[in-house]
Amino acid sequence: MKKIYNNAKIDEALNVCKYADTLRSLQVPFFLIEYESGESVSNYNYFQVVISGNLSISLIRDDGSAYSLSNGGKNYIIGEMDLFVAGGDNVLAEASSSLLTIAIDTVPYKDKLLQNIAFLQLMAITLANKISTITNADAAPSSLSERILNYMKFKCDHHILSGIEKTAFRLHCSPRQLQRILNQFEKDHVVAKIGKGRYIMKD
Repeated sequence: MKKIYNNAKIDEALNVCKYADTLRSLQVPFFLIEYESGESVSNYNYFQVVISGNLSISLIRDDGSAYSLSNGGKNYIIGEMDLFVAGGDNVLAEASSSLLTIAIDTVPYKDKLLQNIAFLQLMAITLANKISTITNADAAPSSLSERILNYMKFKCDHHILSGIEKTAFRLHCSPRQLQRILNQFEKDHVVAKIGKGRYIMKD
């Protein structure tokens, strides 16, 4: 991830952005972010609009299964949910190619953003479209191993799985199945055992 603060490049990006008028009306500082393919685009407390490139968006359910929500390209909006709901870390956006976005740091400017009627109207339309997509989506088939990794990454505090039987119940598998996969993960150095029934995901 690379941040760009060059005013000329920011103006150039705004000029090709569908929402330029609404963004300019906010009167807050902008910057650009460049992502490489495979990099995470979500969970940075940034409101972002895609200028070029593509990304994939998935929703991770409590049992570790994944919904493939959509693929986003130019003018796709990221980070609007964080303006209204804290800790929305179950939505994963990843660059599927080189990606350029225009961004706003929402932490210092949240009140100003939420006081702008045109911006709120844009957020309402964006969220309504995404809710419609989620409602009609089917869970992507995933193996138990994938679900366990998703569960640890997105649903466990500090990526620590605690309690084999409790976790197996949530993941709709047997404790024996869960333990067998965790043992293999430990051999493969994917997780480390830190106590009885406690495993942490390695970086």
